[in-house]
Amino acid sequence: MKYLAIDIGGTFTKYALISDACEILEKSKRPTVTEPVEEFVASLVKLYRIYEGTVDGIALSTAGIVDSEKGFIYTGGNLTSVKNLNIKEQLEKYCKVPVTVENDAKCAALAEVWQGALKNCNDGIVMVCGTGIGGAVIHDRKVLKGVHNMAGEFSYVITDAEAEFHLDHTFAGNSGIRSLKKIVSKYTGIPDENLSGEWIFSMADGGDEKVIAGIREFARHLAIQINNYQFILDPEKIVIGGGISVQPLLIQLIREELKKINEAYPWDLPAAEVDVCRFFNDANLIGAVYAHLQRCRSAEKL
Repeated sequence: MKYLAIDIGGTFTKYALISDACEILEKSKRPTVTEPVEEFVASLVKLYRIYEGTVDGIALSTAGIVDSEKGFIYTGGNLTSVKNLNIKEQLEKYCKVPVTVENDAKCAALAEVWQGALKNCNDGIVMVCGTGIGGAVIHDRKVLKGVHNMAGEFSYVITDAEAEFHLDHTFAGNSGIRSLKKIVSKYTGIPDENLSGEWIFSMADGGDEKVIAGIREFARHLAIQINNYQFILDPEKIVIGGGISVQPLLIQLIREELKKINEAYPWDLPAAEVDVCRFFNDANLIGAVYAHLQRCRSAEKL
């Protein structure tokens, strides 16, 4: 069976034809239609028309708060016109196949559960490091949603109790890519607006000690939260995703900082096992299909 997977981003909408064996048969992308909402829905219908008659369902991935059981998008992240929209209901009017929708970070996590770094785990955590810290908590190989569909929204965790509250004092504020640039700027004296992730890791690979020290401090911020979540949820594995997760140095430094934290306890305690996600740019598409398969199987049992 084949499915149309659509990953709705703020700039581009990626789409792919994916089999139920996790095989990407073809993929492409086009600019996202952001408003009005009627045109947004119409743009998705147009994608379906390309594959009409050849796909068995539509699997959507989108930013924001999503109720996957109802097919309802409460907020669309950067897509401010997309809110309080039952996308399942809207699309199924025009597309004669089942439609499902899931939050993009949770899709990325489900890709890892299906065929990735969590394939052999029942319980795990996925942290997606980008502008913020997205992710998901996996329990019994299913995404833990929470009563407000907010479980795994790590960005909003407050990390500083001393200062007056500010978004900079959240997990997103001190562990997103903007924070990495600020920290490296502090060590090198280069204005953070002149830095990029690619430059930072290129300099680190060349042995720049100041840059490496900055990355280590950034890794320590991540390691502290990873350590906390290990004791809150005690998962088998915590995997790191997002663009910077492809950097072996970052994963190495996170593991080193976790080892320091663990050795500071006066007792022998379990240490978090950290790994990198298998899927990167295609994770949301693959995970959307797995979420679709799970949803349809659940519906068949009712």
